Amino acid sequence: MDYKIYQSDLILKNHKVFVNECFKLYNLLKERYDISDTTWAYNKYNIFVETSTSILFYKLYKELNYYIRDFIKDDRPLWMRSWLNYHLDNNHLQKSLGNKAGFHFHHSSYHGYISIDPQDTVTKFRNGLEVKNKIGQLYIGPGNKGNQENDSWDHYVNIISPSSNPRITIAFDLIVEHNIVTNPNYFPIL
Repeated sequence: MDYKIYQSDLILKNHKVFVNECFKLYNLLKERYDISDTTWAYNKYNIFVETSTSILFYKLYKELNYYIRDFIKDDRPLWMRSWLNYHLDNNHLQKSLGNKAGFHFHHSSYHGYISIDPQDTVTKFRNGLEVKNKIGQLYIGPGNKGNQENDSWDHYVNIISPSSNPRITIAFDLIVEHNIVTNPNYFPIL
């Protein structure tokens, strides 16, 4: 299977807490790294490092590890970086990840995201796949490793119904390459 969608009961049962924690995290990241967009600063931090002493994020990380291993179907070494997509309004979303920004790719073996509060959005892939984003939903699929000839998994976010609430997801990239110098924000999946 090229991609898989899972459902997180942890996020469903703790939705309001996750939304509040992500709001705090968004403000902390903006201040700590002097950034205005947590999405495109993905190479400056790892969300699971920033939340390393949170029991809720610990449980989410454990759950994510389980889903990743289920998707990959083996125990080969993998490394992950992860970041917060926090878009305050529709205009910010359109410019960062939406159709105003256009398709973008992930220079990784695999890519995924967890919908915390995705609003009424769909992730559209160049290959025609459309994923209707729902609270607690977790998507995992191929990246393209920056290979422009394999751009079928390039994607953007389309707004179905405008919202005045922030759109919140947690994205992640997985790599299988080892013994290379890379961004220090990657760490092992067990």
